[in-house]
Amino acid sequence: MLIEWLVALAVFVAILALIPPLLRRAKANNRKSSGGSGVFIAIGMVLAMIFDPKASQATELIQRKQEIGDEEDAESGEKPY
Repeated sequence: MLIEWLVALAVFVAILALIPPLLRRAKANNRKSSGGSGVFIAIGMVLAMIFDPKASQATELIQRKQEIGDEEDAESGEKPY
């Protein structure tokens, strides 16, 4: 259990260390479109999945229900909305 926390802490510190260079790069490339905002969104999603397991479980449950609904629609011959 201690190792998991150490790994999570190491990942968190690494992400914090990467943010300032990414911000500097985004400011330097201000004229052209860069993927800086996408990087921050991806980091946020990864942190949300790591530190909020209930949200990822809910997402998986919703995906399973959608897949089951799609399978039932295909079997019954109904057209999906």
